[in-house]
Amino acid sequence: MVTPNSRRDRGQVILIGAITLAFILLGIVVVFNGVLYTETISESSTSQSTADAEVVGQNLEQSLVEIARQGNENGNWTSSNTFEDAVMNSGEFNDQYQNVAANSRSAFVNVSNVTAEYGHFTTEKGKIYTGNSKIQHLVLDLDTGSGGTLNVVANSTDDNSTSVSIVSDGSSFNVNSCDINENDARFNIVNGTIDNSSAVGCDSDDLQSNLSIINTSKSYNDIHLSGDLDTYEAITVTSGDSPDVSYGVWKLGANITYQSNQVSYKRRMSTILIDGDSE
Repeated sequence: MVTPNSRRDRGQVILIGAITLAFILLGIVVVFNGVLYTETISESSTSQSTADAEVVGQNLEQSLVEIARQGNENGNWTSSNTFEDAVMNSGEFNDQYQNVAANSRSAFVNVSNVTAEYGHFTTEKGKIYTGNSKIQHLVLDLDTGSGGTLNVVANSTDDNSTSVSIVSDGSSFNVNSCDINENDARFNIVNGTIDNSSAVGCDSDDLQSNLSIINTSKSYNDIHLSGDLDTYEAITVTSGDSPDVSYGVWKLGANITYQSNQVSYKRRMSTILIDGDSE
């Protein structure tokens, strides 16, 4: 037999259970919202730190390039390793940059494994005297102009010569039946590439086999440029002495590290200083 008291007790149990369940559900909602909020803040913080790391990396790279270029202009790099020493040791660039970074952000910034390649470089037209030395870098900066042909002959010290002809029709170039759909292009005749690979209208291997006429393991007397295409510059780096050329850093590399509580960032930079070439 169910008495009024038993009904009242059961109702109280149900009420208490409902209230308890409500508090449990409320707690779950609060915890879930807190997790979502924390995750959003964390993602935002990580995204901001990643962007900051990229900016720091770019600034460091620009700083290293500027140090190298100023040293080239002032004749500071009189021998190998002088640039590396200026960045890592005597010039104290790395230590000074770390101090500045530490005062402006809660992150560790470091430059390591700095490398530089040195050579004699020049920008000129006509015959390039390479001083019986190895050629590290040779780029022809060409404009189609009104059309014409540029003949390039590399005369090595072993009395062998290699050559390539670059033809302009006034709006594009052609190298041995390979069309280059560009009116201003930079032809690297060491590695056989151009600066805008999307403009190449043939297989890149075919272009490389025809355009790459310099063997970096050989020494050359000179590079002879001739023809009726006169809108060009020749940018050359050699390992040996040449008349009226500058000595300095033409290529540099470094490891850039950025570490904070949110992100760890490390990359290898490699830059060719001559007229903006980069890798």
